[in-house]
Amino acid sequence: VELMALAVPGKDVGNDLLNVVLKSQPLVPRENITAWMNAIGLVITALPEPYWIVLHERIVSVINSPSLTSETEWVGYPFQLFDFTACHQSYSEMCCSYTLALAHAVWHHSSIGQLSLIPKFLTEVLIPIVKTEFQLLYVYHLVGPFLQRFQQERTRCMLEIGVAFYEMLLEVDQCNMHLSYMDPICDFLYHVKYMFTGDSVKDQVSEFLTRKIALWSRIEVLFAFPFEVNK
Repeated sequence: VELMALAVPGKDVGNDLLNVVLKSQPLVPRENITAWMNAIGLVITALPEPYWIVLHERIVSVINSPSLTSETEWVGYPFQLFDFTACHQSYSEMCCSYTLALAHAVWHHSSIGQLSLIPKFLTEVLIPIVKTEFQLLYVYHLVGPFLQRFQQERTRCMLEIGVAFYEMLLEVDQCNMHLSYMDPICDFLYHVKYMFTGDSVKDQVSEFLTRKIALWSRIEVLFAFPFEVNK
């Protein structure tokens, strides 16, 4: 109630709450960083939409950052970039990992109604800007932990997310001559099908997914045989 009574827009309050861990880490005890993230998640999700929707803007900012848009090659990249625990323990504070961890904390405490905006966020905001494998993998890391909850509480959203994953893949394939992370991408898509969607998105995906994409030889098995998720 006190936060809502402040004489500033909800967007500004929401951004300031996120900045407690995203920009003011020296003021937060390092050993308690996850507790602070959870506290922010609890507080911000209890406020109206204008307060917590700013998280989407932070995610867009990270996805458009040079860390995910440039082609960097070194051992473990980009997966070490997404590992919040490793980055935090090694004092390698990276905006990518911190934003990822904070998004997970906020969404963990969100209601299914709040989470139901994620499919729209993916299709209307992220698909047009995801052009690289790093960006694609970041989105998979971002949304992946919540697929089980979508399947259990809002199946329609789960199917929309499943379609969005393939639309992003198609966009990335068209924007790159060569894909270096075909194995982890395929592993994730196999997991999504066999654990969550089954053949439910097959018809929708087949409308735009063609055999021209570089990954077709590996993902065609996802569309070759009927399959249902075990309930």
